[in-house]
Amino acid sequence: MSKVIRIDPDNPSAEAVNLAATVLREGGIVVFPTETVYGIGASASSCIGPQEIIDIKMRPKSKPLPWLVEDASALDTYGVDVPEYARRLARAFWPGALTIVVKAAPVVAPEFRDERGTVALRCPDHELVQELIRATGAAIIATSANTSGRPPAASFEELEERIVAAADLTLDGGETEHGVASTVVDCTGPEPVVVREGAIPAEQVLAAASAQEA
Repeated sequence: MSKVIRIDPDNPSAEAVNLAATVLREGGIVVFPTETVYGIGASASSCIGPQEIIDIKMRPKSKPLPWLVEDASALDTYGVDVPEYARRLARAFWPGALTIVVKAAPVVAPEFRDERGTVALRCPDHELVQELIRATGAAIIATSANTSGRPPAASFEELEERIVAAADLTLDGGETEHGVASTVVDCTGPEPVVVREGAIPAEQVLAAASAQEA
């Protein structure tokens, strides 16, 4: 039976964080708020969690799951041939609501890459998620907590009952800050390509990518 815990997303209790981290480390599924929308996640070290997320969401297997990471060093941990403009984007918008797609490093298992061999990374600007990543000791593979094709949940009340029931633990943090998904930018080519406009306007992303350092 799924368990729901009410938490303060800006000042989550150590007990709640440790419980969620334990569930993730043991291969379980946790639903939690981020600054964008509610996510459903599993530890990147889990062998079964990511597949369970795909099954719960009814998500096409051709769409790999994004990774929530602690900081910009993840670009080099999980990515290869990372262009300088991608690093500018990380400096400008991380932590924040920008997902950066890069070529995946060998450490990223094939089942976590798309057909082009890429991985999507985001460093969230959210105290709860950052504490979860640290407590779990690994990146969190996560996507929006909704059935594929349906609107993402911007609050606990908007979560589908079957999603909550399917998770091992749900953290109720009320409403999210932005209420819309992150902006996604493909950084695998010579220039950035915004593939989904979300919380950060596309023009801001492209301007930051082309800006020259002072």
